[in-house]
Amino acid sequence: MSKRRLVLWLLLSFFFVSCAYGQNTSNKGTEFWVAYTGHVDGVNSRLYLYVTSDVSTNVSVSIGGTAIPGSPFSVIANEITPILINPQLLNVYIGSSDVIEPNRAIRIEAEKPVVVYSHIFRAARSAATLVLPTKVLGREYYVSAYVQNGYFESPNQNPRFVQGYSEFTIIGVADHTQVEITPKAAERNGQHPAGVTFTKELMKGEIYQYQSTEDLSGTHIVSVAGAGSSCQPVAVFSGSSWVGFCSVSQGSTQGGDNLYQQLYPTSSWGKEFITAPMINKPYDIFRLYFSKDNTSLTINGAAINAGSAGFSPGPLKSAYNKGEFFEFSSSQANHIVASEPVSLVQYQISQGCDPRNTDSNNPLYPGDPEMTILNPVEQTLSRITVYSAMRNQTSPQTQITQHFINVIIKNDFIPSFRINGVVPVAPFVPIAGSPYAYLQEDVTQASAINPTHTLSADGGFSAIAYGYGRVESYGYLAGADVRNLFQNIEIINTATQLKTPDVCMGASSEFVLTLPYPTSSLTWIIDGVAQPALTNPVGTPVVIDGVTVYTYRYNQAMVFNAPGKHSLKVKVLNPSPSGCDPMEEIGLDFEVFAPAVADFTMSTLSGCVGTAVVFTDKSDPKGKNILKWTWDFGDGSPELVRDNGAPFEHIYATGGDFVVTLKIDNQNGCGPSQSEPKDLHVNLVPEAKFSYSGACATKATVFTDLSVANEGSLSKWHWDFGDPASADNTSELSAPVHTYAAAGTYTVILKVETSTGCAHSYTAQVEVAPLPEVDFELPGACVSNVAVFKNLTADEAGLQYLWDFGEPGSGALNASTDREGRHLYSAAGTYTVTLTVTTASGCRVVKVKDSFELSSSDPVASFELVDPGVLCSNQSFQVRNTSSVRIGKIRILKWYLDGVLKETDTDPALNKVYTFNYEPFLSPESKPGILTLVAYSGTDGPACQDAKDLELIFHAVPVAHFSILTEVCLNQDGFQVNADALKSGESGVFSGPGISTGGFFDPLLAGTGTHTIKYKLSSGAGCIAEQSQEIKVLPLPEIDAGPDLVVLVAGKEKQLNARASGSDLEYKWTPATGLSRDDILNPMVKPDQDTEYTLSVKSGNGCVVTDRVKVKVLDDITVPNAFSPNGDGINDLWNLENIDSYPGAAVEIFNRYGERVFNSQGYARPFDGTFSGKALPVGTYYYLIRPNNGRKEKSGALTLIR
Repeated sequence: MSKRRLVLWLLLSFFFVSCAYGQNTSNKGTEFWVAYTGHVDGVNSRLYLYVTSDVSTNVSVSIGGTAIPGSPFSVIANEITPILINPQLLNVYIGSSDVIEPNRAIRIEAEKPVVVYSHIFRAARSAATLVLPTKVLGREYYVSAYVQNGYFESPNQNPRFVQGYSEFTIIGVADHTQVEITPKAAERNGQHPAGVTFTKELMKGEIYQYQSTEDLSGTHIVSVAGAGSSCQPVAVFSGSSWVGFCSVSQGSTQGGDNLYQQLYPTSSWGKEFITAPMINKPYDIFRLYFSKDNTSLTINGAAINAGSAGFSPGPLKSAYNKGEFFEFSSSQANHIVASEPVSLVQYQISQGCDPRNTDSNNPLYPGDPEMTILNPVEQTLSRITVYSAMRNQTSPQTQITQHFINVIIKNDFIPSFRINGVVPVAPFVPIAGSPYAYLQEDVTQASAINPTHTLSADGGFSAIAYGYGRVESYGYLAGADVRNLFQNIEIINTATQLKTPDVCMGASSEFVLTLPYPTSSLTWIIDGVAQPALTNPVGTPVVIDGVTVYTYRYNQAMVFNAPGKHSLKVKVLNPSPSGCDPMEEIGLDFEVFAPAVADFTMSTLSGCVGTAVVFTDKSDPKGKNILKWTWDFGDGSPELVRDNGAPFEHIYATGGDFVVTLKIDNQNGCGPSQSEPKDLHVNLVPEAKFSYSGACATKATVFTDLSVANEGSLSKWHWDFGDPASADNTSELSAPVHTYAAAGTYTVILKVETSTGCAHSYTAQVEVAPLPEVDFELPGACVSNVAVFKNLTADEAGLQYLWDFGEPGSGALNASTDREGRHLYSAAGTYTVTLTVTTASGCRVVKVKDSFELSSSDPVASFELVDPGVLCSNQSFQVRNTSSVRIGKIRILKWYLDGVLKETDTDPALNKVYTFNYEPFLSPESKPGILTLVAYSGTDGPACQDAKDLELIFHAVPVAHFSILTEVCLNQDGFQVNADALKSGESGVFSGPGISTGGFFDPLLAGTGTHTIKYKLSSGAGCIAEQSQEIKVLPLPEIDAGPDLVVLVAGKEKQLNARASGSDLEYKWTPATGLSRDDILNPMVKPDQDTEYTLSVKSGNGCVVTDRVKVKVLDDITVPNAFSPNGDGINDLWNLENIDSYPGAAVEIFNRYGERVFNSQGYARPFDGTFSGKALPVGTYYYLIRPNNGRKEKSGALTLIR
């Protein structure tokens, strides 16, 4: 991991062994020993213990026999309990080498079996290990590590080299444990050379750590008998305090990590391994460690020889001896077979080793070094639970973002493999030349929802949980059955002859001892009671993986009639004790379990066909987990086999009486337990159905229930009319009605329920027919007209019409079935007219209008001028309608001007005002015009009308016109705007910004911008004409010629500091004398005499502005070198020519002794040769003149003559 970054996460995979025999040799136990091994960050690192179990229990943690704060800890079933070990608060960290450290071992004790992981980290430097229980520890180990290196870090920009150490750490779990160590590399302080065996004695709980700057892989560690003590098991951890690598010859360029693994004793090593590649890695590194001489290998069916692929620290050999290892790299799955037991370790490489990662901050394929000890195919499990999200368990959090699980399994078991009860998404990949396949499953998304993943199959498999983040990775063997394949005790159920991890109460069990040698003495000890020793017992030879072993059965099968825990030990004489006590002791702890009790509940005892019944397991497992639930629903369906006891549903397809049973199998292997049968009656469901009538929009639709109960009687109805917008979309009546607001197809649902509680739904489409939109138009008729009623109803096929004209006295003529209604009324008045429309589907709509007014035939046309004043031909005039009729109302008005129709009004009203325009004319001065009104009380025809004429006098329009206006500058002089000459009686007036009524326009008064100038002309009759034009006043550029300047004669030229703003400006200075240029804004100036300059600036639109600046030229001061103040009027004063141009000049005069005799600020009063009112003597004096204004000081000698 990154040497500068914090946080790596090594995920832990928690697992629970279920049905694999040899549970007592799994990594699940009640006592564990852990070492806080060396880490590059020392006590700044942290150690976390992660404890989990499939049962709830309590766990105690102690260091040196003293419980840590918070102990004991509560462990909840199937959950993780993190326990912090802080080395800054607890004396636990092992940073030494070749020192026996007392009271620093971490001891974990549990009331019930648990799984433990240990995780040492400091941010991005992290590693963890599966912790083995004390019961599976052995006495011989070989160290696995890797080529050791270090790294440079730069604290405060002062680079220093940090050395990482290859290391192994041993914990004594019994007093007076003698350990022989043969290191592969020298101790870091030179205490032990490579290859020289030395011995250390450890008491229970003591720790010994050995560190080296070189790779300690292959170091041999073995417990031997000492004076008065036998060979004792030890716990051994190995790895590195920090290492980074891409291969044996290439260190990591982008980070490293500590390595931390608890080693497996050689007695648990195997001969056959299957490997799977880590996903998205270019390759993985593998090391095979050998514990016996002359071990040969085949990898993927080929024998290893000098021509083999891969790379190794030394020359490849056809056979390897104990303490050696063989290294190779691979990007594929591998099948490895050894002639003798070996250990296989898989290494992940750093992300910097992948050439595809060009950006170390954002690598495409992130990761960091990791070391994982793999288990052989002989030691697999069939049920494992892994935990794939520990991001929040450490502080600060890690950057792990990707999680994966590799699974290796036999092809026969693939169909039964499940992850969380579901078939995996990724495919299994066959491994050529073997009966195995591997799976690479991405569980990143699933882990974000639930980080716990349960893996299960009908047969054994192995699994690695791993993941990646930037400069972070983790990889962990999910679990192991750590057993000696050739020396163990096994329990066999007499009835089934199957191996079981425990004993069933009341069942006959046999105990079988397996030894890798024949023994001449054997003593069985059951629960501490030794049975008579057997001399020269006869063992049955059996070949396991090419090794001949000998099995011995206890002389009788045993039956235990009560549950409880028991201990079985066998003392045997080893003919070749290898330096240990020849009397070896092999032990087995087992437990007697009562058979599980199967039981369940149902959500109902009286169900319905097609309705789910919920079944809930209530079985008592009697201390062991249930593995399988087999349900028989009694309905002829196949038995349902489930791998969990969660509630679930079953649906019965037919009615009747059924008997349900549950059979369970649990971990104790005591055989399936079957529940008491339970009766369930399934009722027939009713058949819902309905019909309807009168389905017209806005009309009541009647629904009729046609349902049949089938069993029991109908008791409830629930209608859903499919009309959610209505207020009464549902009903509980048996025969409801519903009104649909709109036509269309509606989905109506009827749900009926019987007295047995069973329900059924029926769905039908109800077609609601539309109602026509019925309307008709009332005619504007008088009594002399036939009243024609226009039908506005859309003309559709099948419509029927019926008119009622509201005059019953007319007899049969009062009704009509025509589409258009026609009727001749006998008298004027108000009538009620009705139109009834019936559709083809029988839907009927009635439209009634009760305000039909029939007018009389005697209208009177009449109107008046709204304003009887002068009528100008260019102006509109208005008239007011005053027409009337005796009965009814005026229906139509027609207006004519000089015989031309101007307007027809079909909705006139009394006093309604109408506006008209006469054609404008310029001459003659007036014209007559005739306005005619025709008023109708009925239809437009010769009957029922009246007319009126009125003569009107219209006057001519005057012509207003003034001269065209152009753009002007703001500083332009005002000017007169001229209008055309006035005719007799006419008068004209100007208006607008900056202009007088007489037409004088002043741009400055108007201001910049575009202005509208209007001229209004009135005729003698009072008619008015108006003309308007726009004039644009242009803005002036803003200028400042700058401050006046003073220039010295023979001095440097200066720059004029003028300023100007505007667009497209042009510059001109006058006069040009003394200027560097006269056409730029800031020329350099140096005139020969005082000069006033004028700056003219012209904008892009032609507007010109000027400003002036004065430049004064200062002549140099002329200094006489003598004067004669003798009163003769000639040179009596020391006059300095041009000094008056320097009003701030300072003048000082000194005698030859350096005494100042004259001082003046300004020279208004010249030096007269006196000092303090007395004449100074003749002689030489010295002057100092400071002109200022940029002039240099002047100094020299002055002669005073009399």
